[in-house]
Amino acid sequence: MSIVRGRGSGTLRARGRLAVVLAGLVVLTACGPQAPEPTPYPTPAPTPQVDDAPEVATAFLSDWRFARWGRLYESIYALDRERFDFERVSGLLASFDELALVEDLAWELGSVTPIVLPPQPRPPDQPAPSPSPRPSGQPTEVPAAPTAEPGPTATPIPPDTPLDGPVPALSIPVTLQLTSQIFGQFELDRELVLVAGPESWQVRWSPGLLFPELGPDGVLELTREDPVRGRILASDGTILAQTRDDGVRIYPQEWLAGQTIGYATPATPEDVANAGTPDLREGQLVGRAGLELGADDLLRGRPGFTLWAVPTDGERVAVLERPMEPGADIVTTLRPSLQAVAQSQIANVNEAGTAVIDPRTGDVWALASAPLFNPNAMTLGTTVDGRPLGTPGAAAIRNHATQGTYPTGSSFKVFTLAAALKTGVATPATRMTCSPTWTFSGFTFRNYLNHTLPGLVDLLQAMAFSCNTTYMPLSIMVYEKDPRALTDLLHEFGFGEPSGIRFVPEEPGQLPDWLFYEGHKRWHGGYSPYGPFDQIQLSIGQGEFLGSPLQLANAYAAIGNGGTLWTPRIVTEARLPDGTVIETFEPTVKREISVSDEHLDYVVESMKAVVNYSYGTGFAAFRGFGIQVAGKSGTAETGGPNPNAWFPAIAPADDPQISVATVLVRYPLGTGGDHAAPLVRRVMAQFFSE
Repeated sequence: MSIVRGRGSGTLRARGRLAVVLAGLVVLTACGPQAPEPTPYPTPAPTPQVDDAPEVATAFLSDWRFARWGRLYESIYALDRERFDFERVSGLLASFDELALVEDLAWELGSVTPIVLPPQPRPPDQPAPSPSPRPSGQPTEVPAAPTAEPGPTATPIPPDTPLDGPVPALSIPVTLQLTSQIFGQFELDRELVLVAGPESWQVRWSPGLLFPELGPDGVLELTREDPVRGRILASDGTILAQTRDDGVRIYPQEWLAGQTIGYATPATPEDVANAGTPDLREGQLVGRAGLELGADDLLRGRPGFTLWAVPTDGERVAVLERPMEPGADIVTTLRPSLQAVAQSQIANVNEAGTAVIDPRTGDVWALASAPLFNPNAMTLGTTVDGRPLGTPGAAAIRNHATQGTYPTGSSFKVFTLAAALKTGVATPATRMTCSPTWTFSGFTFRNYLNHTLPGLVDLLQAMAFSCNTTYMPLSIMVYEKDPRALTDLLHEFGFGEPSGIRFVPEEPGQLPDWLFYEGHKRWHGGYSPYGPFDQIQLSIGQGEFLGSPLQLANAYAAIGNGGTLWTPRIVTEARLPDGTVIETFEPTVKREISVSDEHLDYVVESMKAVVNYSYGTGFAAFRGFGIQVAGKSGTAETGGPNPNAWFPAIAPADDPQISVATVLVRYPLGTGGDHAAPLVRRVMAQFFSE
């Protein structure tokens, strides 16, 4: 079979090749008186060549593809144009394109086959046959015949007289290959029938050429079935978000994990215009923040569409279908009891964030953020039981556990120690001073309140007491050994880049390293490379460094678990309402930290000293806890009187099962040990009580 492929991308050239079959005239003669004229026969009409048929078919399909309805209509057989006016033909094809959102039409033509159609009325554009011409020189009048029989006359044949005998035609199989925004790619196997017109082949038309189910006068209809938005569930099945029967999205746990859950509201006309897909229509719920936004594609599902052929008599018939896909429930790693405790501890703070993760998998158990946020304020305007809620501001909707990035203060000294051990500039046997002040290149740096430890101290003691004047000189020793050792190690621990957590928004923070200063001007307006003063500031989490609670909790988990940095996971699976799991999300290792187990163990020992030594900054907060905790306080300068109070920690120290990081932002007269550490203790207490 010969195949003609086309996409209707060009205009047909009118070839005008018509084979004219000339019929001879038969003249009858008889002896004696002249006989009457013979009965006239039709004058032969020109017949197009069979080879022209594929070109005619291609032109018809090309006009269809590019909606050249006027040209397409003119190529239809004249009798069919009498039955179907222009509006009916163009309207049906245009409605198909519009309803199905057809983006492209291609085709494959099969072999041309001669066929025979039954006799039919003469087309209006085909002239009636004329009498046969008389030979020249014959008289105009014919004498009467000697017989009594009247002679025949040359009466014209009426236009609606059927043609003589069956009508010759051509059949061309065609596979229509359509691309639709709604139904995707699909094929329709159809047949084009061509008959001879006055000048070329013409296409027989009926609605059945599009869909046979339409009958002679049917129309098309599109119906839509919208899915119910899926639920958001906690790890224990607690419903965190669901859709009521009236279509309103509600949050049964009210304030619990509000920023992490986010909210969904009806789509606006602008949403629909920006979406660029028929799947979204005005009024359909759309995620606006948190998991509602990040997992919107899973939660929303996919509407179903059915294109119906509706004949004038009889039932409608489905001709194209796309099944509805229900919105999926997403199962999160959030643990309601831990989440409740974590956010209750910061509920009265103007700005704060806490992240709680599993050091063994990277699962996120809690993300608490202050000020607190009730998503029902955005959907109901009240609590679920009807109590009024005010309109929350941007600060309340923002998730400070993942999007809040801040200087971390001395909680960063653990990474400085790891870099010193890795480069070999320090060992567990190293002893240094912890003096009230330390001067470098004419600048004097101080300990908090000029505190000091007498004599030489080891690095565990210096960590417990949070000696700036020990770890700043240590960072310079690292810099002199390898200027990039500290910044490269911080990159390994995930700072200055997204953690990779899916479905919730996060900020990457800022790591002021060599590359950073190539593109950022200094305070004096010029550029200068990363240098020793930047190293000093970075060693204690100051300068231009910014990190989030999630990043700190994840990095501390990597220290405790032997060097595995996880990609934090907050969604474990998506499943349909019938329980069918359609997607799972496994724990993912982001990278292995290039610090030896021996050195990481020593870093953990330094963090244990913070809570074990009587002068440790975390000693008071964890006294009598009963489980060994390893952590580090941070009190970061903010440019004003109120610092950021940090405390990241892991427990149990030698085989961590939980990692927590809390920051109280610009907390009045706050310190990490006095104000953040007790909050971390209460979260850990809840965890171990379970």
